[in-house]
Amino acid sequence: MLYLYAGASLRWSLRCALVNPAMISHPKLIIGTASFIALFILLSLAQEMNRRWQIQREVQHLESEVQNLEKGVIELEHLNQYFRTPDFQERTAREKLNYRAPGEKVVLIPDQEFTANREASPAEAVEEDISNPLRWWYLFFQEKGNLST
Repeated sequence: MLYLYAGASLRWSLRCALVNPAMISHPKLIIGTASFIALFILLSLAQEMNRRWQIQREVQHLESEVQNLEKGVIELEHLNQYFRTPDFQERTAREKLNYRAPGEKVVLIPDQEFTANREASPAEAVEEDISNPLRWWYLFFQEKGNLST
């Protein structure tokens, strides 16, 4: 029964408000409602401006990425053109396939590091025969030249 009373009271207050507009025209109520609507509009505007700013930043980032990719494409096109030249094909054939032109003589020069390593091999073989603890002993307590004993 209380529910019916509240419903009846609500209906009566709405009916009175429609009949008596002075009941709605309280200045505090109008200012409060207007400020709430203005605040809602300002928040929506701020959110929209923030979204636009983020989209503009993303567009600028993507445009710079497109420019970098276009530069990369141009570089790859130039490299592709170089790969198709007869000079590059001849150089590749000489290096990878050991190609030589008719009438050419090929001279092989060994690497300096390779020959130095081959000469150092017998000394390494002597060093490898010594056990690791003995190497440490010689390192700390004897001269370096005395490793082979």
